[in-house]
Amino acid sequence: MAIGVAAVLLLALARDAAAEVPAKATQSGKVATTWGPDIADKLGDEAVRVNPSIGAITHQVNALRHRVREASAWMDPTFSAEYSNMPIDSPIPGNHPMSGVQLTLRQTFYWPGKIRAREAEAQSRVRESQLALGEQKVKLRAQVRRAYYRLALTRQLREVTEAHVRLVGDFLDVVRAKNEAGLVAQHELLRLRVLVGQLRDDLNNCDQDEQSLTATINATLHRATNVPIPTPKQTSLRPPQADAASLAQRARRERPLLKQYAAQAESYRAAARRAERDGYPDITLWAGYRFRVEAGTDPGTDFVSVGVAVPLPFWYSRRSGNQARENEQMAEAAVQRRAAELDSIRGELGRVVAVWRRAAQEARTYRDELTPAARLTLEATFAAYQVDRADFASLFQAELELLNFERTTRMAEATAAEARVDAEAAVGSGVR
Repeated sequence: MAIGVAAVLLLALARDAAAEVPAKATQSGKVATTWGPDIADKLGDEAVRVNPSIGAITHQVNALRHRVREASAWMDPTFSAEYSNMPIDSPIPGNHPMSGVQLTLRQTFYWPGKIRAREAEAQSRVRESQLALGEQKVKLRAQVRRAYYRLALTRQLREVTEAHVRLVGDFLDVVRAKNEAGLVAQHELLRLRVLVGQLRDDLNNCDQDEQSLTATINATLHRATNVPIPTPKQTSLRPPQADAASLAQRARRERPLLKQYAAQAESYRAAARRAERDGYPDITLWAGYRFRVEAGTDPGTDFVSVGVAVPLPFWYSRRSGNQARENEQMAEAAVQRRAAELDSIRGELGRVVAVWRRAAQEARTYRDELTPAARLTLEATFAAYQVDRADFASLFQAELELLNFERTTRMAEATAAEARVDAEAAVGSGVR
């Protein structure tokens, strides 16, 4: 009777130790009591707000906006004053009939459409940089959220490991008592001690990973690397609601990187149109006024003059023509890069959705079916072992199986969460 009561008490202890997931303070922060996507999204938004890489591209966009206004500027007019046609031996106005002071004003007028072509190219470069900014935001959010879910997994695995250290400690008490009574061999006790040592060493790995991931997230958030980051006890499980083909269609419409390649192609086309216009000659007009004084029989009447200058485009085909053709080829290269990137995204989404679906299925199976069954198996085996109806090997195997199943559950949940992050990064927006 006493043995039965002791078995029931030990079973209760084992069940509580295996099921308990303590929400206690960790080295880098407290464990959250909620499941966490809101926290992950907030961290991603915060990174987009404060990370210097976003600020750098934002300033680049603002700088390019100034180029649009610069491109619309005309050449400055030229004013010149000339003390001309003065004799060397007597450089005084009036000593020679052609002497005087010449004032000239010059202005170059661009060929029609040149200014618009330059503005269009500059505006295309602004659009291209804006899309590069959008792509950087997508990547930064994904980077932070991946690290967050890995941090959550690290803490969850630590809690599982700590629970099993306590559980194996309970087993050790029973096996030690049996060993002292001469009922079991010494090697059974040693195997449990080795398992406890291994589990405690795993906790050291968890500490290292937590410090590393916390530092990574905080550095991306542009703050001290030891700021606490809350994580959930259990990562939310969301199986994919869309297939890879529909997500690829969304990526075609929404992914900033694909839009950036399209904008890059348009920028090169605009540069080609600008180069073609640059080959057309600009016209320079000038007007002059010469002040004169009386010189001998010359009454010193003032002179006026007007003129026009047009460059002869002998080197058009080598300069502007080749520049236009170069930009047209670069535009085609951008189109091909976009097509290649779209193929890569389609392949990535096919892989990610498959991983996401399988991880969600695996997590549900282990969480709802296999882990509870393994826990019951361990409890029954432990009870049988105490009354000598099960051997140590069965108990040891049941413990390892439960430990493996609990770890597998949490790793599958984290894999599903990361796959969702990867899908959203590939699409460029949220995915259900």
